[in-house]
Amino acid sequence: MKRALTFVAAALMAANVYAGPTYTFSVSEGDQPANVGVITLSQVNVSTVNILVDLLPGYGFLNTGGPHTPFAFTLAGTNVGLTISDFLQPVGGIYALGLFTLNLGGGAATPYGTYGVAIDDAAGNGSVNAYYGDLEFRLTRPSGLSTDDFIIGPLALAYFAADLTDGGSNTGSQAWLTRATSQCPQEPCTPTPQDVPEPGTLFLVGAGLVALARRRA
Repeated sequence: MKRALTFVAAALMAANVYAGPTYTFSVSEGDQPANVGVITLSQVNVSTVNILVDLLPGYGFLNTGGPHTPFAFTLAGTNVGLTISDFLQPVGGIYALGLFTLNLGGGAATPYGTYGVAIDDAAGNGSVNAYYGDLEFRLTRPSGLSTDDFIIGPLALAYFAADLTDGGSNTGSQAWLTRATSQCPQEPCTPTPQDVPEPGTLFLVGAGLVALARRRA
């Protein structure tokens, strides 16, 4: 019975946490061609979101100074306890010429403003030190993190900004200004929670489990 009650309590707590929808950001502008990559946010659990930046072949992330940040965004709420719990691409954030790290101090992406969280690169400036490939990592915040927490901040003009190169001399900031879901293909978009049980449903399930536990006792 104690185990069943513990499960019920955990389920009821989970019901109070909003699990955000999967968002895609496919429209971009900047120094590179429009729509040079697609960013996908997906909910892993109540405290973790997966971020995938899928660039077109031949493009990469780099440092150019200016200031420009390899990748940047802003979150609603606090950055306290925010970590990258898993770096999937490149594995561990490591590639031949550099290392990606989380910067909770944020970064700028001229001319698209300043962002609250940044992914920095320890590599030197320029296309020769760039990372060519998809960027994918899981961001965790102990107090809870939803895909809805990725916002356009007060000093920013977009949801995401990146410092990109085409592999040659064309480098500079790219910004993703709009987001969409399968329910909301265009903004303004206020999607409904997906796959989150209602408290009433959880209560009925919990009551059944408690009754079953008492019967077996």
